[in-house]
Order: sequence, then structure tokens, then C-alpha cells
Amino acid sequence: MTIGVGCFSVTPKMRTLVREVLDSGRISYGPMSQEFERQFAALHDCRFAVLSNSGTSSLQVALAALKEIHGWNDGDEVIVPAVTFVASVNVVIHNHLTPVLVDVDPLYYGIDPMLIERAITTRTRAIMPVHTFGQPCQMTAIMDIARRHNLSVVEDSCECMFVKHALQKVGSFGDIGCFSTYAAHLLTTGVGGMATTNNLDYAHVMRSLVNHGRDGIYISIDDDDDMNQEKMREVVNRRFNFERIGHSFRITELETALGLAQLDDWKEMIQKRQDNAAYLTRALFAVNELQLPMVRSDSQHAFMMYPIVLRNMNKRGLVEHLESNGIETRDMLPLVNQPCYRGLWNPNDYPVAQWIEHGGFYTGIHQNLTRDDLNTVIETIESYFKDNHALHGARRSRVDRIPIPS
Repeated sequence: MTIGVGCFSVTPKMRTLVREVLDSGRISYGPMSQEFERQFAALHDCRFAVLSNSGTSSLQVALAALKEIHGWNDGDEVIVPAVTFVASVNVVIHNHLTPVLVDVDPLYYGIDPMLIERAITTRTRAIMPVHTFGQPCQMTAIMDIARRHNLSVVEDSCECMFVKHALQKVGSFGDIGCFSTYAAHLLTTGVGGMATTNNLDYAHVMRSLVNHGRDGIYISIDDDDDMNQEKMREVVNRRFNFERIGHSFRITELETALGLAQLDDWKEMIQKRQDNAAYLTRALFAVNELQLPMVRSDSQHAFMMYPIVLRNMNKRGLVEHLESNGIETRDMLPLVNQPCYRGLWNPNDYPVAQWIEHGGFYTGIHQNLTRDDLNTVIETIESYFKDNHALHGARRSRVDRIPIPS
């Protein structure tokens, strides 16, 4: 049996809502999707949410909307952390903008605010902080920098939802927040993404871009219901107008039924992930070679995954040991060494990202893991260091102690 990095469990409410969709005969964007958007936006203290078929698509239309509305030029710059999934940089390139990397914090792995300002130039237009592994970035500091330099902010929150930094929900700090409901994420609908914003113009343009660039007067087949004759004539004349070059990034009612059902259980899901993380951290506390995940004092952690960095060792031996014992792992995905970006930047300019590349990986921490699963992970990690004479046995001093996630 494999201990995976993600999970998906069908609940009675999922079955009920999916049956409602099937019985309705309506699978295109409709009332289920609109309710999912409404509830998701409210849970993240935002006025609007726009569904798409992936977190990547949400990021793509977020940047495209900002570029259109604010008149950015091709080649203008967007600051991105050096440790994130490739989608964060790919959407910058796909929008004909220039990604500028900034190294990350060595304890929490988010973009380092201390390094952002030195990366700003006259062509910088936006910052894209990424809430990696479930922990919010230092958004108060980042927003202060953005305001002083008149920069837009797109929160890549594809690995983080429902939690707060400085008492404010992720996705509500910047101009636009982008989330993912892909497999192994916090909410899982198979495919899916969501962009949140408090700006009506941004929401309008993003919804158009998701739908081929269509005139906003007619996005859903319900948009011409209950109209008088004059308004109906206007809709008929405009409903196949396309105002911009858009995409087919739509999602169906079937996926949104799955997501809507899971909104009932998000508090329990997050709590179980936090409890699992605390259990692993307490148990692995004695393994001095490991840097275990830490939680900022002013933040909550959603724990989409459980990141581990070997302080002074290459991760490959431990990763292979875990995989051979049925425990899935994933790299922590520094961008600087990806073959597709060869020549865009010098990896040696990002020492923390290089350190994470050398020693960083993550395991699952999801709500479906049992105590036996967690004990298997602990015993497998400990056995590797015992076999390699790397477990020194001494507990860390109180000064060096890593805080237990809460």
C-alpha cells in the first residue's frame, strides 16, 4: 500500500450534488458553479471569484487582465520566487512578460521580502508571491513594498486556501488571488481553479478571458432569461461578440459539484492536516539532519504537504529509501535548474533555492492518513538515518528547537 501525497474521498454530499447535476441535464457553467464561486469568495473575504479549469489558467487570466487594464507592455517584468511550481513562471512568459526571480526565505520557503526591492526596475509591474506548501508568504511586508512602488500583486495561492496571515485570509491581500483544486490539492475536483478579487473590472475581464474573450453580456446560457424584448435584442446582437483574445478555460458543473460539497468540511480537513503535521514534527524532532516545517507566529499553515530539507546532505538517498518503502515524495521544485529555463538565469544567484534543490522534498500530510501511516513515515525516516549512522540521538537544545505547527 502506498502512502500518497494527496487524497480524494467521495462523500454522500458529493454524490448528492453530482446526481443533481446529472438529473438537471445541465453540465455547462451554471447555478452550481455560481454558488461555488460565491461561497469560495466569501470564505476568502473577497467580493468576486471566477472559476476556470486549473490554477494555472487562473494565473494566466489574472496576469492577462492586469496587463490589459493597466496597459502593460510586452517584456515588462513580474517578480516571482525562485522556489515554486513551473506554472508561476510559465504564465508570465505566456503573457509575453519577463519573469524576474527572487530567492526565498530559508525557514519558511516563501519569497524573501528583504530581497524584493533590489529586484525592482523601471519595468517591474507586479509581484507574484507564492504561498508554497500551504503557508502564506509575509504578505503585509510584500503589500507595503507593492504600494510604495505602485506594483500589482497576484497571489499564487494554488497550494494554500482558507488560512490567514496577520488575521487576513490568503487571496484577499493582492489585486487577484489564484487557487487550484487539481488532484492532491486541498480541495480536489480533478481539474479546477479559482481567481478571487475585490475589483469588478478584474473579475469581468477574467471571466471573459476564461470564455474565449466573450462579451460579458452573455457568458452563461442563463444570461438571457427573464429579459424584456429590448434587452433580449441587445443580448442576441452581442452574445457572439469576442472583445479580446481569450481561452477555453471553462469548467463543468460536475467538477464544481465536488468542490461545493467539500466546502462543508474544510475546517475539519485543515485541522486534521495541522494535527498530522504536529505529530510528525514531534516524532522527527530528534533527527538533527532534518529541517522540519516551521510556522510563522503571525500565520496559519494549511499543510497541503509536509516539506523537509536535509540540512547538509543530498536528499536522493532518503527519497529513494522512502519511495522503496511505499511512501510517495515530491521535489520542492526550485525553478533555477529546470531544463526548460536553461540560460534565463544563473542558478548560483539563488543560494537558498540551490540548497532546497539539493536537500528538499515533501511527503503527504493529508486528512486521510492514519496514525499507522504517520508512524510508518516516521519509522522509515528514522531507519534510514540509523542505517547510515546519521542519527546522533541527542535532542536539540531548547535554543535550537523547531516550533511545533499549530
